[in-house]
Amino acid sequence: MAKAHLADPRIPDPHTRGGLACQTNPDLFAYDLAPADTDDRRRVARARRVCGGCPIVAECLKWALANPSLTQSGIWAATTPGQRTNLRRRLRARLGTDWVGVVAAADRARALRSTARPTAPVDVPAAHPLWSQPYEPWRQPVTPEQQEQHRQTLERAQYTPRPRRRTRRAGVSLAEAR
Repeated sequence: MAKAHLADPRIPDPHTRGGLACQTNPDLFAYDLAPADTDDRRRVARARRVCGGCPIVAECLKWALANPSLTQSGIWAATTPGQRTNLRRRLRARLGTDWVGVVAAADRARALRSTARPTAPVDVPAAHPLWSQPYEPWRQPVTPEQQEQHRQTLERAQYTPRPRRRTRRAGVSLAEAR
């Protein structure tokens, strides 16, 4: 049977027509058993490293997890079959038995949010002439009028009486203290 007939339709097949590493060198990602010797482990590590740098690795992982019958062997989305089995178990525990539907619904909602973002307004008003240049107070000298205004503000702040706080005396209520 063709892959499209067995695949879960809720998660789209992520492969593109571009020259992805899995399309140009599929033998690098194919293996059936756990790596037995050092050469096998190096080959699996290299395949995972190449696969992890792919631009569609996230979509590929969703597809590989949603289609366990099609991804029983080999490296998919930089994961081994055992890692994918563990991830499926964790997704089932976290999102329920229909975790594929939950992930697909979240993807659809994310796609709707990204297309529904508001665009910038077409008519942007021109800047006010007063604010057309940035204000740089350390480069512009303070005028004598500004100096006088600052001095008056500081004097008012110094000589303004502060309201007294009402406090409780030890063992005496506020009503008795009056």
